[in-house]
Amino acid sequence: MEFRVLGAVEARAGDVPVDLGSPKQRLVLAVLLLEAGRPVPRDRIIDLLWPEEPPASARNTVQALVSRLRAVFRGADGPEIVSEGTRYLLKVDPSQVDLHRFTALTAQAREADDETAVELLDEALGLWRGEALSDVVSGEVAQRLRGGMHEERWTALEDRAEVQLRLGRGRQVLAELTELVAAHPLRQRFVGQLMLALHREGRTDDALEAFRALRGRLGTELGLDPSPELRRLEAAILAADPALEPTTAATRPEPVRPAQLPHDVRGFAGRASELERLDEATRHASEGTDIWVISGTAGVGKTALAVRWAHRVRDAFPDGQLYLDLRGFDPDHEPLTPAVALTQLLQALGTAPKAIPPDIDTRAALLRSLLADSRVLLVLDNVRDTGQVLPLLPPSGTVLVTSRQRLGDLIARTGARALPLSVLPAEDARHLLEAVLGSETVAAEAVAAAELARLCGHLPLALRIAAANLGASGEPEIAELARELAGGDPLAELTVDGAEESAVTTAFGVSYRALPEEHRLLFRRLALVPGQTFTAPAAQALTGAPHSKANQQLKALAAAHLVERYTPGRYRFHDLLRSFAAGRTWAEDTKSERDIAERRLFANYLTTADAAGRVLIPHFLRLPREEPEERPFGDTEEALAWLDAEWPNLAAAVEHSAEHGPPEFSWHLADALRAFFHQRGHHAEWIDTASTALKAARRSGAGQAQAAMHLSIALACVNSGRYDEAREHLTSALRGDLLDGWDAGRAAVLNNLSAVHQRLGDPQEAIRCGLESLRLCEELNLPGISMALANLGFPYWQTGQLDEALANFTRALTVAEQDGARFSVAVLLVDLGNVHRDLGLPDDAYDFYTRALAANRELGYTYGEATALSGRAVLESRRDPGEQNRADALEAVELTRKIGDRGTEAWTLVGLGEVCLRLGLPEEAAEQHRLALSIARTTSFFWCEAAARTGLAETLRTLGKLTEARTHGELALELAARSGYRLVEERAKLILDEL
Repeated sequence: MEFRVLGAVEARAGDVPVDLGSPKQRLVLAVLLLEAGRPVPRDRIIDLLWPEEPPASARNTVQALVSRLRAVFRGADGPEIVSEGTRYLLKVDPSQVDLHRFTALTAQAREADDETAVELLDEALGLWRGEALSDVVSGEVAQRLRGGMHEERWTALEDRAEVQLRLGRGRQVLAELTELVAAHPLRQRFVGQLMLALHREGRTDDALEAFRALRGRLGTELGLDPSPELRRLEAAILAADPALEPTTAATRPEPVRPAQLPHDVRGFAGRASELERLDEATRHASEGTDIWVISGTAGVGKTALAVRWAHRVRDAFPDGQLYLDLRGFDPDHEPLTPAVALTQLLQALGTAPKAIPPDIDTRAALLRSLLADSRVLLVLDNVRDTGQVLPLLPPSGTVLVTSRQRLGDLIARTGARALPLSVLPAEDARHLLEAVLGSETVAAEAVAAAELARLCGHLPLALRIAAANLGASGEPEIAELARELAGGDPLAELTVDGAEESAVTTAFGVSYRALPEEHRLLFRRLALVPGQTFTAPAAQALTGAPHSKANQQLKALAAAHLVERYTPGRYRFHDLLRSFAAGRTWAEDTKSERDIAERRLFANYLTTADAAGRVLIPHFLRLPREEPEERPFGDTEEALAWLDAEWPNLAAAVEHSAEHGPPEFSWHLADALRAFFHQRGHHAEWIDTASTALKAARRSGAGQAQAAMHLSIALACVNSGRYDEAREHLTSALRGDLLDGWDAGRAAVLNNLSAVHQRLGDPQEAIRCGLESLRLCEELNLPGISMALANLGFPYWQTGQLDEALANFTRALTVAEQDGARFSVAVLLVDLGNVHRDLGLPDDAYDFYTRALAANRELGYTYGEATALSGRAVLESRRDPGEQNRADALEAVELTRKIGDRGTEAWTLVGLGEVCLRLGLPEEAAEQHRLALSIARTTSFFWCEAAARTGLAETLRTLGKLTEARTHGELALELAARSGYRLVEERAKLILDEL
């Protein structure tokens, strides 16, 4: 079900509108949708329904309205509304709500190059259908509910115009800017953009007139002058400054040119007519998206044809070639989901992991934007159904889809062209044998070669395996192999359904028996790998052979076409061969032998993953186990490279061991992956993996493992701004006896719970949890004392207890320096800068900020660099405001966006707003505070919400918007007083007194 609030409140089930009932009922839904998956207090709903004086029956009325909405959704297969005490939660994916799609798209645009940013902003702004919530609210309630929604819309319009101007497209935006300035005559950024567009079109007099009109209106209505930025623009226009002209027609950085095609198939032959048909794709490559569906039975050569043609024409696709195995028919694994497939494609195109949107729709939109107007070839191999493909389709280029299904629905919906494959004609089968064995050999046994082709069902896979087997024998005798095949397969119990696939299985059996025993052992043991790919270390673990020998054996299996080389040093199975190998290991290896091999493989995975994680984030608490002795990774870059390639296999091992055992590997592997997921920002995959391990730990009654997985999920939730869920998992970890015997774990859970309570607006509970964590660390001499002290200092600072905050931060710094915890030291220097600033010690604060900036930059720690820059910019703007303060504050905001930290982005926006106000830029200050407020409310960052409202109230007072200023000041005061944010409370009181 799709929901819309950017206009009238609407819901649609597919293409069918849903009757949402009365205006009050739609307002209740709107409030739940604005929070999208977060609980809403009943009292807030009452306050919005009856802003003046709620009736005595208000609670019962709200319950009745919610009950009616539940009935509507049950009848339309809609989301569930659950009650959590006195709160209501609508269990809806944010991607189903237009407002949250808009926010995600604009966030992506900020990270994108100029061309892509325009496309993303076009898509985001196209979601608006008028005033938000236009049919359910008005007056004060409208102002309160809409919050920063309209401000974000105007900001997106400004951002789009700015990018278009950078791209030299002023003429395209001139009409729109003229209308926007007419509608918002005091919005200085719009005016500046209009001035620049007019000047570039030769209308300099009109540009200057626009400036004069703004200056007159500002002076008359607000008693203000235009911003220094606009005054500089006017001077530059008067001087005909050549710097005002666009420097280039585009600013798109050099794009990533993927080259992901698997190795070409050795011994490919035939399929001339099919290759000729595919050549049509290059002749029509500029006419939108050309989609081909190559279908046929297993082993008929679908992938071989697609890969051969792709290699043959790759120069026709200068923007790159992408390849993705969607695992549609893998007997041992679920098909690749569109969400995971989109992530892999976006990363292949150079998208940073933390810049990948959380929902499928926005990921698909970003992919379309990245590939717009590109000549890219996309090979989607082993597709199960149409649903796997549709979100992955680009707006241009060529797509090859291979599947055992005809995919008629895809053909009908997209206009794709069908290319069904049958078995090879006799002549092509002979050519394939000649390509491997030589034409003279085949000619000498022409009758036997024809019989061999018939016995292999004229299937390319079976023929290649049979020919490779003959070629390895030195003196191939085709007739002898044909007689062996004709004699029947002693492994008949493994034959799959269908005569063609039976022929393939027969060929497998002959080739398998021709292998040396050590190669046969490796071949069948590789079926125990739970993931899709394998390397020499995995092969070594499965058989116990030395690394060099395992590597040679993999190469030999690849030469026999029993495995295929996927990328350098990494191999994979055809799905039929995986099934055959699985049958062989079950038939020939005892359960004990299989279990031992599997344990060795998982132990290898765990040891290496643990070592990599310890390189990435050394101070992370881990489940008790022996630290690996080996140090296979020299630095972070090496550790990340291994994990980037191997993590899908590790996640598959978590799932396999959780389901089939040994279960302890599931939670230890999930624990080892935590640092990688944190570093790469794979929040959804992190939560999925840890949740799988949590279920296994529950079934096994492993208390400490359950607590560790709750802690892991909580950290993922914190990183993605889901603080309520984080609190639930941390609280669950503390229940019962899960943490018995693991005091370090209990201290870590309490410490993280303290941090979550800080974000959720309960500093007193944060202090209580922090003190308990510190007590445990000190009494038991546990690691983590400096982190506990630091987390304690933060709520003391929030609540204005500056002496206590200073004492905790100072002691934490001493302990961190003694422990050599450089990351902790770098962050604590920022904390000490903040406290000294608020204590009225600006010189000391400046020194701490400067040291913090140097330390964080040396470590490459973006979070610390951003907070240090922001803190110092605010400090300096209070003493001697200058343009450098604004530049530093802007850079701080951009750094937080780079790492995807929404909470810290909101906090740095508050700082930027204050700097702009000190510089005499109240319009810009208001924009930054509104954006900070929107993010803070979205992430439930209450302290930041109170600070943003306070800053906005002060800014609106400067702009003369006294009624709106009072509204924000009162809301800030209420929130600050309720949560104990003393410094914010005092500032809000001061502003209100001056109104």
